[in-house]
Order: sequence, then structure tokens, then C-alpha cells
Amino acid sequence: GMLGLGLEGMYGRWPAWAVNPFIGCVMLCGLVILGQSQLVGNKEPEKKSAKKGGGRDAEFQAFQRQWLLVYLLTMLADWLQGTHMYSLYESYGQPPGMLFSIGFTSSAVFGTFLGILVDKYGRKRACIAFCLLEIVINLLEHVNNWELLILGRVLGGISTSLLFTAFESWMVSEHRRRGFPEEDLAKTFSLAQKGNGICAVLAGVMAQVSADHLGHIGPFQLAIFLTILALFFVLSWRENYGGDGSDNEKQHLFGDAVKCIRKDSRILLLGMNQSLFEGAMYTFVIMWVPTLARMVPGGRPGEFSFDVFAPGQGWIFAAMMVCITIGGELFAGMLKITTVWRGGGGG
Repeated sequence: GMLGLGLEGMYGRWPAWAVNPFIGCVMLCGLVILGQSQLVGNKEPEKKSAKKGGGRDAEFQAFQRQWLLVYLLTMLADWLQGTHMYSLYESYGQPPGMLFSIGFTSSAVFGTFLGILVDKYGRKRACIAFCLLEIVINLLEHVNNWELLILGRVLGGISTSLLFTAFESWMVSEHRRRGFPEEDLAKTFSLAQKGNGICAVLAGVMAQVSADHLGHIGPFQLAIFLTILALFFVLSWRENYGGDGSDNEKQHLFGDAVKCIRKDSRILLLGMNQSLFEGAMYTFVIMWVPTLARMVPGGRPGEFSFDVFAPGQGWIFAAMMVCITIGGELFAGMLKITTVWRGGGGG
């Protein structure tokens, strides 16, 4: 049938060592989701309260779609850049690890105070700034020049900080300004999380197809197109603001944070635990391409066979993203029988 023809086309175009893990992970993910639904069933019957009337619900859904469209476009563009970045820098003869580290350092520095500036100067402006930065960054990736690539990574750290502050804070503020129920925020975040998982998997497949036709730079060119599309939609948003972003406010916020850490050692331990986990994850982000390029079937023994790995690189990325979805589903299931916090006295 159609499925057989589709699989035959995939195996005819891409190597089996790349397609098989993806198909296997998708099947496993399907089994996990099916198992979850069978075990849990409809635990919470839908409560259709007549809280605000049909017109209000329609207004909320329109607002939700408006934000999710932009958010998922930007997340898809962001994921696309992660698939072939190492390979691109390697093909330029530039040190990928150094460039990755510059990007991470930039994000750590700017991430500490950028949220306050976003609140002061406007969340819509910050979202527009993010889109413009992403377009510039992806254009810089086209140039094999050390200084320009460094500039791209520094700007990349800024844009990453904006991505994870501006869009969500705009949505929350606008949601409340329009008077939608607080509990509906959780629905929007839930859809965003699920959509982000789908975008991550889709990014791997789209990156592979674009790289097949345009080389390692293909996914970055696709990201430019998606970001321009997102920018077009952001321009129709209403502006909103948070705090005044003054030096006094910054000192107050950082001072409060230090007091909280001193008062409760668990906050410090949680922060350290999160940092160590993120450190391990970012090490994986840097190392997965060269590690697999050394052991790819058909590659040169003991060498980095990036050329042999390239035809399946996007599919391997997509398979790993499916595994993240599997982990999320398993975590949701585990919460039904246990708790995150198992220590004494804490809730």
C-alpha cells in the first residue's frame, strides 16, 4: 500500500542506518503513548463549564492560534539550525567546539538581564528584534570568516535569551489583558510543548531534505524563510510591557535572588543540579555529530567520515527528538505513581 511505497522511497533515497532508528523510535513512541492512554484512560472527564459563552471561547482560541503559529515557526527555525551547525563549521575548517562555547557563554551572560530589558522596552519589540537577529545570524553562517562566525555566535546567544523570554511573556501578559481565565494559560503552554516536540522531529526531516539539495547551509536558508514568515505575523501583535527595567529594579531582583538562595539551600542545590544536567546536555549537543561520524557504517575506520554521515544526519537528529517525546510521555506516566520530590519534609 501507500505505507510500503513510502518506506521504499525512504530506503531508496536515504541510508538504512539512518532511516531504521527513526522508524523504530516512532513505533516505540506510538506504543508508549498507546500504553499511557490504556493505563490512565480518561482520568479527567472534560468539564465543559458555561463560564464565558461560545463567543469568548472562540476569541480565546483565535488568540491561542495567533500566538502558537508564531511560537512554533520560531522554534522550528531554531531547531533547524541545530542539525547541521557542527558539520557546517567543520566544512569551513573552523573549530566547532570553540564557536559553540562562544554561543553558550553569550547566552549565559545576556540571559541574566535581558528579560528585564524586554519588560522595559516591550515584548513585541523584543520578538521583532529576535526575528531580525536570527535573519542576520543565519546570513552570517554563509560566510567562512572567523570574525563573522564569532559575531554570529555572540548574536546567537542574545537571540536564544530573547526566544525563551519575549514570546512567552508577551503571550501571558496579553492573555491576562484580554481577561481570559488563568487556567487556560496551562492549555496554551501544553499545546506549545507538544507542538515544540513535533517541530523538533520535523526539523530533522526538513534539515535532511534541504541539506540533500543545498548542502550543510540548506537548513540555515530554510530557517531564514521561516523567521521572515514569523516576523510578518509578529508585526500585527499589540505591544505590552513589564517592569521599568531601572538599575534599582535590577539590583532589587538580583538581591532577592541571592536572599532566596541563602535562605533555602535546596534552591542552590536545584540550581547546581540543573546546571550540571545542562552542561552534560550541551556536551552531547557539541559531540553527537563527530562521535557518530567516526562510527558510521561505510565510513573510514578511525576517521571522521562527515561526508558518509551527511546523507542520514537529519534522520538521526529526528530520531533523537522522538526519544525526547518518549521521555516526556514516560515522565507524565511516572508522575501518576510517584512524585518528583522524594526527599524528607519537602513538598
